[in-house]
Amino acid sequence: MQKLDLKSPEAIKIKIQEYFKKNDQAKYTHRLHAILLKIDNNDNSCEAIAKLFGNSPRTVSNWINKVNETGDIEVLREKPKPGRDTKLNSDQLLLIKSAIQKTPELSGVSSNIWDGKSLSFYIEKEFEVILGVRQCQRLFPKLGFSLKRARPMVAKGDAVKKEVSP
Repeated sequence: MQKLDLKSPEAIKIKIQEYFKKNDQAKYTHRLHAILLKIDNNDNSCEAIAKLFGNSPRTVSNWINKVNETGDIEVLREKPKPGRDTKLNSDQLLLIKSAIQKTPELSGVSSNIWDGKSLSFYIEKEFEVILGVRQCQRLFPKLGFSLKRARPMVAKGDAVKKEVSP
């Protein structure tokens, strides 16, 4: 059989390692491959396996120790990472979305446009949940809106120059 060579092995290796970092299932498979290399040839050191996979030798050693302690490969899976609970549930977000589609005055907010400050006031008034202005600004794209503001016109500017040219 003819020997095959990769044209850019380092670039491909980097892409594979990036894929392993981003995908939880791939991380698990990656760890299993490292264990298989150790099983297949016990002379393989943690350093050699780590160099091949782009990890530290200590990391590979930790994987092997976890499997040895439990006798189960499932310990190599990524554990779910808990985050902070959201202050607003999905029903409240839907109500906020429908309110944003109307003018702020219809929702009892004395403002002519929706912005972070007016949305913060509305959420506190309606749901008794305190969200900061910046957090409310982040809600706009999450709900499918873009936060755009009107651009002021110069009071004494030339009317001809103000017109938008095609």
